[in-house]
Amino acid sequence: MGACRIRGCHESARRWRLKMRCRAEGGADIALGRRQPVAAGKRAAGRRTTGALPVMAQSGQRIDPAAEAGMRRAQHRWVARAMPTRSAAFTHCPGIVAMKKLINRPADVVREMLEGIARQTPHVAILGDENVLIRRDLPQPAQRPVAIISGGGSGHEPAHGGYVGAGMLSAAVCGEVFTSPSTDAVLAAIRATSGPNGAVLVVKNYTGDRLNFGLAAELARAEGIPVEVVIVSDDVSLRGITPRERRRGIAGTVLVHKLAGAAAERGLALADVAAIANEAASNLGTMGVALDGCTMPGVEQSGFSLADHEIELGLGIHGEKGVKRVSPMPADALADTLVANIAEDQSIGGGDRVALLVNGLGATPDMELSIVLRAAYDSLSRRGVTVERAWAGTFLSALDMPGCSVSVLKLHDGMLEGLDASTQARAWPGGGAVNRNIRIAPATTGAGGALPPLTADGRAWADRLCPALHAVAGTLIDNEPRLTELDSLAGDGDLGASMRRAANAILELPLEAYGAPATVLAALGAALRRAIAGSSGPFYATALLRAARQLAGVSEPSARDWASAFRRGVEAIGDLGGAKPGDRTMLDALVPAVDAFDRELSAGKSAADAWAAAVDAAQQGAQETASMTPRAGRASYLGERAVGSPDGGAVAVACWLRALLPHVVQRAG
Repeated sequence: MGACRIRGCHESARRWRLKMRCRAEGGADIALGRRQPVAAGKRAAGRRTTGALPVMAQSGQRIDPAAEAGMRRAQHRWVARAMPTRSAAFTHCPGIVAMKKLINRPADVVREMLEGIARQTPHVAILGDENVLIRRDLPQPAQRPVAIISGGGSGHEPAHGGYVGAGMLSAAVCGEVFTSPSTDAVLAAIRATSGPNGAVLVVKNYTGDRLNFGLAAELARAEGIPVEVVIVSDDVSLRGITPRERRRGIAGTVLVHKLAGAAAERGLALADVAAIANEAASNLGTMGVALDGCTMPGVEQSGFSLADHEIELGLGIHGEKGVKRVSPMPADALADTLVANIAEDQSIGGGDRVALLVNGLGATPDMELSIVLRAAYDSLSRRGVTVERAWAGTFLSALDMPGCSVSVLKLHDGMLEGLDASTQARAWPGGGAVNRNIRIAPATTGAGGALPPLTADGRAWADRLCPALHAVAGTLIDNEPRLTELDSLAGDGDLGASMRRAANAILELPLEAYGAPATVLAALGAALRRAIAGSSGPFYATALLRAARQLAGVSEPSARDWASAFRRGVEAIGDLGGAKPGDRTMLDALVPAVDAFDRELSAGKSAADAWAAAVDAAQQGAQETASMTPRAGRASYLGERAVGSPDGGAVAVACWLRALLPHVVQRAG
């Protein structure tokens, strides 16, 4: 049997479930999550246990499934007896399966994170044994400006440690994950950073933070240190339900850090710095949306989850319940919903000037945050609001939660200067200037231009070439699922879609493009260059352009002329990509095909028979790629794992070569 160690109470954890597979001896750490308010007497009673937590006794012991299930039920009963009013989550127990994290022991994540931050930030140091980051470069106490101190539970990185530096925070006090820091830690930060000018504590409006920061402020005042406390309650999601003084403080807090830090750096007095911070907090609104839950270090699963058809508006940064769950919607509609709630709450309308902050909650790509910023900017602009500054990034996260929040700060005198002021804080991106003209006219070249009208000869060529290329388009569309499947096995799965775009480009060619063989090859190369992303577009475009040059000036190409153009195009692909036959690429179909076409023509065969031989050679070459180890392209990263299925690019070549066969026969006749 192993002993149990109980670790603190998460400030806002959501019914963390206990799921264990204990197969080794040893102790366990349990993190308690609040289910409901617990009186002090009950809390003490809840921590009295009745014996040790049951675990499997020996490492490597063979465990009967029924016995394991019984043990799991016994563990649940133990937790229920020991902590009747709380839910629990194991943060460390040998043998427990947890979500994949880049950590050592869950109990050490905060301290080790702070050490990592300090290593990469020369102007920051850790304050003794406290989980506090402070400015290393503070002047002597008598010369110190007003100290700006903030903090809260960890798990919101880069807040709050990333904002320590001249021009923002003097210190960041970091609690355990989603757990308020202790009063003593806050007091230590005040003592370490404050001089005669005192300190401003910027506190997010959570009960634990208010209690511990507030008590530390009282203790500091008793020691003669002037302290002001600024409460940030920028979450507008529960407006009309919860009074403002009880709203949560979320990502907009970072803007208060910036303005308070800039004011302190200018040397303003304590009352003035606090007034600037309070004005910012009162003119600030934020609303967020979550796409799913987040996962605590050492816990097997997310504290809550959303169905595929759900997103949650107004979710808190610890996973607290939002205002409602709705179906997913486009980013434009979602951003407009968030902006509308903020604008109504803050009375933001035509003629107002604002700063916009789009914040990722931890697992949202920059791509999506930029899309949301675009949408939020447009939503504000439609309301007649001028966005003076805008940022998108991860500023205050919720561990690995997918989602974002939008913060809007109504600007008043001096705020813009404070936002623009320089800072050493490594997590503040700087900049923020808005680009109001995001498009520029492309450069023009002498090449290209309108195609000439078809002549009589041109119409004859169009009658021959247009049906042939339309047949190619049809076969590429028909084979999209197959090509997608093949490319998914050894690449990124986009080949089918790329070939469909190629087909659409073919179908959209104007009739004038078919006026001569060289003309249609050049026009098709230009169209594919624009239509196909990834590697296929450049390869096909280069091949077609080189083949077009080979036929330039030839009014009635012979089969040998077509063979020469075909070979020049295949050589262009090898020159561009550096691949060769045997590397498991499209060349493994193209090279056998052009060789067969040349060989059969040299043997006196008709163009139709020679092309049929080329098609068969391409088909065989494509099939042989199934046994090849890729040595070029993205598939080469898989090595032997790609062996077993043919290369999608080679199969695509065989498809379009075969689609041309009836038309070569028709032309030969």
